[in-house]
Amino acid sequence: MMLLKTAWRNIGRNKRRSILSALAIGFAFGLLVFSMALQRGQYVDMIQNTVRVQTGHFQIQKEGHFPERLLSEKLDPAGLLEVVDKLPHVTGAAPRVTTAALVSKGEHTFGAAVLGIEPEREKSVSTLASVVREGAFLEPGDRDGVLLGQTLAKNLGAAVGDEIVFIGQGADGSMAAGKLIVRGLFKLGMGELDRSALAANIATVQEAFSMAGDVTEIAVLLDSERRRLESEVRIRAALDEIGRHDTAVLGWPTLMPGVEQGIKIDWNSGLIMYAALVLVVGFGIANTFLMAYMERIHELGVLLALGMPPRRLSRMVYLESVLLVGLGILAGLAGGLPITWYYQVKGIDFGINEELTAKYGMSSIIHPQLEPLVFAWAGGIVLVISLAVAIYPALKAARIRPVEALRRT
Repeated sequence: MMLLKTAWRNIGRNKRRSILSALAIGFAFGLLVFSMALQRGQYVDMIQNTVRVQTGHFQIQKEGHFPERLLSEKLDPAGLLEVVDKLPHVTGAAPRVTTAALVSKGEHTFGAAVLGIEPEREKSVSTLASVVREGAFLEPGDRDGVLLGQTLAKNLGAAVGDEIVFIGQGADGSMAAGKLIVRGLFKLGMGELDRSALAANIATVQEAFSMAGDVTEIAVLLDSERRRLESEVRIRAALDEIGRHDTAVLGWPTLMPGVEQGIKIDWNSGLIMYAALVLVVGFGIANTFLMAYMERIHELGVLLALGMPPRRLSRMVYLESVLLVGLGILAGLAGGLPITWYYQVKGIDFGINEELTAKYGMSSIIHPQLEPLVFAWAGGIVLVISLAVAIYPALKAARIRPVEALRRT
């Protein structure tokens, strides 16, 4: 405690230098918090947009259906939707049948991803209804209509009102075939889906592909990605209570591993850039620490002459640096936290064309996300680099020769 008090008094002896050092550390920490929170906010928006286009936050499937996605591994939806709808944080749940087929119009034939949907429930889970560019979305009782991706329709030479033919393999190995009338064309903004996807009434797909009322999955959308893990646990427990042990609950990271890997790569590359930024600031901090040491060589020599052990002197100098880093982090919190919180509530408009982003169900406004992970990484980077550059002055203090130090004024 005596060493701590001495280090604290030493910091206060040159207030201007100490304040500038703390502000430099605080600026680096505050900037890191804001930058990382903004990056996390971009991920939240990207995840939200992706899950509303494809999988939902998680899906309920027949155990063993994923990853092969065979129609024979189908799921009986009886009672499942009622259970899911009652759980907190669930904003929508929709049964689906996903499979593949050949789609033809005239002389043109292409492979397509077939999506059987309940139109009303699908609106609560995905953005499909909002991205219909021509024609109209499917009506609940429309057993003959189909929606085509714009690129697929162009390749087929199909327009709204045209008839298309599909052929595939049913769940029992039989041939699945039928005719559908194009009701609308959609553009999700994802090239692969726009080029190959079509959506029809789930009852039509179930009948054509011999599903006997079963589905391949139930997509579930939540009010926040933060609730996903706890909601998965709750739904798994609720399914066990009703005896549905034949089901699996799969989150979007499992269903779309490429998205999660992309986020991890981007986050890790961001950490490298953040560390480089703090390292640059760290050289300035190191210079401040070293100058403080050079100015106090005579004083430190006196302490050694009075009997202070070199190791204890080194610890005192280093403890001064630790206290300065702590003050800097507090300053960064005081300055960076309110700013980041303000923009988390208000959002930052990056000026992206609103009409363009609205077409794909996205927003031009990014909301930073203050998370424990942000504070952990920002604080960790600042602490490691700042305390690392403080080692050099502390080591030099331990090597001072009292006689030479006392000659300096």
